Amino acid sequence: MLSRRTFLNAVPAGLAGLASLETLTHGLAFAADADSISIAFPSDVANWDPISSGQGVHVPLHRSVFDLAINFQPDLTPGPSLVTGHRWLDDKGMVLELTIREGVTFHNGDPMTSDDIKFSLQERPAADKSLMIAGLWGDTKVRAMETPSPTKAIFHFTAPYVSAPSLLGSMPAYILPRRYYEQVGRQKFLEAPIGTGPYRLIDYQRNSRVILEAYDKYWGGVPRIKRVTFNIMKDASTRIAAIQAGQVDFASNLPVREVQRLGKFPGLTGAMHPVTSTIMIQMVNKGVFQDQNLRLAMHHAIDKEALSKAFYAGVGKPVSMFSSEGPANDPTFKFEYSQQRAKELLAKSGYSLEKPAKIPFATINALFPNDYDVARTIVQMWKQVGIDAELQVLEQAKYFELGHADKLEMPVLYAWNSSTGEPELFTGLVLDPKKRNAIWKSNDIPARLEPLFLEPDFDKRMAGYRAFERWSVEQGYAFPLLLNTATIVHSSKIGYVPYRNGWLLPATWSLS
Repeated sequence: MLSRRTFLNAVPAGLAGLASLETLTHGLAFAADADSISIAFPSDVANWDPISSGQGVHVPLHRSVFDLAINFQPDLTPGPSLVTGHRWLDDKGMVLELTIREGVTFHNGDPMTSDDIKFSLQERPAADKSLMIAGLWGDTKVRAMETPSPTKAIFHFTAPYVSAPSLLGSMPAYILPRRYYEQVGRQKFLEAPIGTGPYRLIDYQRNSRVILEAYDKYWGGVPRIKRVTFNIMKDASTRIAAIQAGQVDFASNLPVREVQRLGKFPGLTGAMHPVTSTIMIQMVNKGVFQDQNLRLAMHHAIDKEALSKAFYAGVGKPVSMFSSEGPANDPTFKFEYSQQRAKELLAKSGYSLEKPAKIPFATINALFPNDYDVARTIVQMWKQVGIDAELQVLEQAKYFELGHADKLEMPVLYAWNSSTGEPELFTGLVLDPKKRNAIWKSNDIPARLEPLFLEPDFDKRMAGYRAFERWSVEQGYAFPLLLNTATIVHSSKIGYVPYRNGWLLPATWSLS
């Protein structure tokens, strides 16, 4: 959520005043140079076209090679960006002018201009509705776009788009090179992608490794870490073994107990901090789940405090609102944990401990720390009130495939990140039945939600989202559970910079 009309023109804070480089004392198996690091990372990108398939877990990879139109600092305030300023040219939020930074180049040396922004945010999503970005930009949102000069771009929206400045700072609003993309074609671009980001992709082995090299003409200053190797290690135990043995310098998405244990090792540092990603259960409006008594009973039966203490050392904050850390939060609203209330609701629908409701339930494989263990514990909590859940594990790609086709038949434990604090990026996507990210779909939502997309008054818009989110939780359409927790172990020689949205950006780190 943006509060300033002009963005800083200085270099990013994380790239300034960093410590001098020394040889790492912690052993390196994959990155032997003093100015290189190796990272154990849980997931490979779907592909190297970031506007087609960008997902939160892939941000460190895509964000290293490509720039978003607008950058956010670790505290989610706007910072130095490709866009140096913006202003509305009307009072309805329908005409937005951007000022583009001069002197920015793509990795092949071509200049980045307003025409590349038009290509990335209007033309490609308008031409291909299957792109992930198509729901946020393209002709569904942009009626026309002017590029009167290389440093000016003017959006004419199809309707008031008051959240547009914030959405320019959220994936998948990456800026791609029109000239290079059209010259080589999409397939060649996927094989040899270029962006304006702090690193160039120099080697890629699918599901194995990604090697990045600092771009020496990066507009924000050359990163202090010159080479970054992402080793794709989907299994947490593999990442744990790699960081413990000194084969990598940084490992993410680890069980809390391992962060606590490994953080005591000489030369290693454990880091845990809450992020704006909300762990939640997405419900489906199908079969037995159309019973509101059952849905609300499922929510009342979950002891969020116990989950936080058991799996996140109390760092993962229990929440009742999706926008629990943003301007739409309602601190007075708390959804009650009550086994008694859950049993009463189940009894209204004919369920009991002796005659339990039998339901399917799914979790995504390795989406966030301890996700499977959290899901298993929730299953046990439900069992105590009269709900027997059969737990299944879905790969994230399968979840998207089923969800986008409206073929998910069960609730799913998921984590959703509003990387800028903008509620339209959370409930505006998760619960809008007209968007493909929505899992719960019902006809009572649009009349409450759609006016918020058009409200130019910020305070009124936030108040509207506050009321909408509370109402949707009270209907049992989705259950916010906890703030997600970043769980990291890294070499003590790395100056790790935590972001409130959980993004891991090596270009902002230092070595000592």
